[in-house]
Amino acid sequence: MPLAKRVGMILNVVAGVLAVVVFVTLASALYLANLSQTLPDLAVDADALRSPETSIVYAADGTVLAEWHGEEDRTVVGYHDMPTHLRQAVVAIEDRRFWEHHGVDTQGIMRALRANVEAGEVRQGGSTITQQLVKILFTGGERSFTRKVREALLAYELETKADKEKVLETYLNTVYFGNGAYGVESAANRYFGKNVSSLTLAESALLAGVIRSPSRYDPTNSLEAARKRRNLVLREMRAQGLITEVERHEAERTEVELAVLKDAPLVAPYFVEYVKQDLVKRLGSKRVFGGGLRVYTTLDPQIQRMAEKSVRMLDAPKDPEVALVALRHSDGAVLAMVGGRDYSTNQFNLAAQGRRQPGSAFKTFVLVTALENGVKPETVFNAKPYSVQVKDGVWHVQNYENERTQGSLTLQAATRWSVNVVYARLIMRVGPEKVVETARRMGITTEVNPDPAIALGGLREGVSPLEMASAYGTIASGGMHVAPSGIQEVTDDAGEVIYQPNRQASRVLSKEVATKTSLILHDVIESGTGRAAKVSTWAAGKTGTTQSYRDAWFVGWAGDLSTAVWVGYPKAQIAMTNVRGIKVTGGSYPARIWASFMQSATGARSKPLTPALQGQERVLVSICEDSLNLANTRCSRRADMHMASYLVPKETCDSH
Repeated sequence: MPLAKRVGMILNVVAGVLAVVVFVTLASALYLANLSQTLPDLAVDADALRSPETSIVYAADGTVLAEWHGEEDRTVVGYHDMPTHLRQAVVAIEDRRFWEHHGVDTQGIMRALRANVEAGEVRQGGSTITQQLVKILFTGGERSFTRKVREALLAYELETKADKEKVLETYLNTVYFGNGAYGVESAANRYFGKNVSSLTLAESALLAGVIRSPSRYDPTNSLEAARKRRNLVLREMRAQGLITEVERHEAERTEVELAVLKDAPLVAPYFVEYVKQDLVKRLGSKRVFGGGLRVYTTLDPQIQRMAEKSVRMLDAPKDPEVALVALRHSDGAVLAMVGGRDYSTNQFNLAAQGRRQPGSAFKTFVLVTALENGVKPETVFNAKPYSVQVKDGVWHVQNYENERTQGSLTLQAATRWSVNVVYARLIMRVGPEKVVETARRMGITTEVNPDPAIALGGLREGVSPLEMASAYGTIASGGMHVAPSGIQEVTDDAGEVIYQPNRQASRVLSKEVATKTSLILHDVIESGTGRAAKVSTWAAGKTGTTQSYRDAWFVGWAGDLSTAVWVGYPKAQIAMTNVRGIKVTGGSYPARIWASFMQSATGARSKPLTPALQGQERVLVSICEDSLNLANTRCSRRADMHMASYLVPKETCDSH
């Protein structure tokens, strides 16, 4: 190609690129010019903005459970009335170049991106404190490119009209710290019962850490997450030369001591908090606390009172704690929840947030898996101590308290007496991966490790009573599962429905497997380890006791209620070998508490709560205890029982 022609082509390309650059520059300038005309007046007082409205929470009978006040809990304090280490902590974790940039920090955006990628999590944010303040006061939570541009322009404009100290002071008096507390003074009072000027370095670092996600790092509900976040703030302060290594070390070793909550809900406080946390995740804290919502819950006050009365069976100061969850298994509606002894002193919800080892209560998922894979209730297993090679070595299994069971047992009998060695052999037959998948289908949401030890309740993380009640409810409803929820519906201040949980049931087990499981677990209550859970109506359930008596469970159902009871010490793995003179097993206090509650709750109504069960009267049938089918005249071991018609086996025993 001739040189002149080649030069001409290059010049044309350069001209084209320059034209595009000029066009983009002019278009951007016009866009920003037009956008700047819509910017709000920074002189507008934040208090002149629309006042938030109180959200009201109702029980199922229409009574008011709580009010989440729309009037923000806010007390304004001056810049120099805030401790230096508090101001430094917030700047260190939220905007380390706050004193250097002019409202927008491009270096900070790149640094945050790099740090988050290296850490594998969001540890730093790209928005400056000034941008966050602008978002709070003017641009709101809208997610769009236009909003981000407006936010940046306003941040730059704000820093041309106010000094840095005023920006930081306004931010610290405005930002949300969770639990209805806006601003550092209100947060100091809410969490520590003191004025902001009295905050220690450790307390200041904890509050600074909460800002990024008030729900995730809420110390009243997620203390360990809040503590880890606090320590991250302290490390950032040390890295930036704001504190010494000795100060960092001492602050990290400081225990988090929270103030007694002054305004706890009077009725079902753990349930109210459970609903609140659910809605904050779905709708955001600003809308929950200031959106004028009407939250209609599923809580039945009568059932709640029965639950609270039943757990008082263990109410002495040295007694272990009790958690109880009762839900309607046909639609997942949570009717009662007791998450601890005293909400005012401990807001951690043992019923919904507590995850402990389930012991033999987890055997039910192995049982269901086995029945799905063709194992029959009358299948015989060797009941002697068992050793098997697994990936981590040799797994040695013995029976309860090392009792040596001689001979063999059927699957039904092994479940009745919760025989460990039979279930160890069973999970090796069906495979732990299948058991994990069964548990997930039935309602266990915590990740379960596919290890053979789960057959005996040896989970890495544990499960919550709420999960267990939900999963057992799947069996109770004939194999249909609905995710649990404490919310019926939520409306805005105009009465429009803005949230409704999905109550549509999905089939996750066959009716035949659910029926056989129900009959086997009924046998546990009638003549096995769960005899203390007997009530005057048909019921089914399973005991659970962990190693050294550290956790004890009873989970089961009667009528339309599926209920889980856990007993243990929440702060440590403490053996319950002498509680009021006895060793606590699943068949002792948990079963007794469960029976006390269920006897009252199921007898409180003349008809079932579950619409799907209304009109389905219980019938008297004769069941063969070996095959769990309808007994014939040759069956020598028969049990006459009343049961819901949807659970009656369709087949007659062909084993005799």
